[in-house]
Amino acid sequence: MRRLTLVAVLFCLSPGLAMSQTQSVTPKQPRTQEKPKLAKLLSVDKDFVTVTGVWQPDNPSERNKPVESVSKLSCFRNGGESLVGTEAFCLDATAMLMDDASGLLHINTTWLKVIEWTENQIIATDDSPICITSQTILDLKRMTVIALDVRKPEAQGLAGACKLLSDRQTYYLQDQVDYLSRKRVAR
Repeated sequence: MRRLTLVAVLFCLSPGLAMSQTQSVTPKQPRTQEKPKLAKLLSVDKDFVTVTGVWQPDNPSERNKPVESVSKLSCFRNGGESLVGTEAFCLDATAMLMDDASGLLHINTTWLKVIEWTENQIIATDDSPICITSQTILDLKRMTVIALDVRKPEAQGLAGACKLLSDRQTYYLQDQVDYLSRKRVAR
């Protein structure tokens, strides 16, 4: 159920320099797969934190393949009582491309209830989806974000759809520029 956001980004890679004829050309060695760069918390102060990135499952499979999207998570220490029932809250704004041909974007916002805000971490939850409870953890020391979706054991969903979900799934928030550059190289 992780965040969905696709933001139009103009991304251009400059072509590599041509090799001189006097140099020998060696076949490209396969690069070892580098770990994706994690999205870093941007604005961090005692009352506000924000981060932007692309949610990725820790153990990708066909079953948990994410919808291509970009997410912006903004957390506020004050002002959430009327929105989520707690003073601290987060706003998760996600966007994704609905149709390549028309370029139509879909944008979704979700209010998250903050259950813990310390000097080390912020933990926000959302139990509004029918099938899962989501927990987002902002690590203020490492400046990164992870998330955990846990299937509600009692939830059935339409025609038992909840049973098709994993019991739990963990995610990391990947840096969006890193995501786009890897996508471009993979083409």
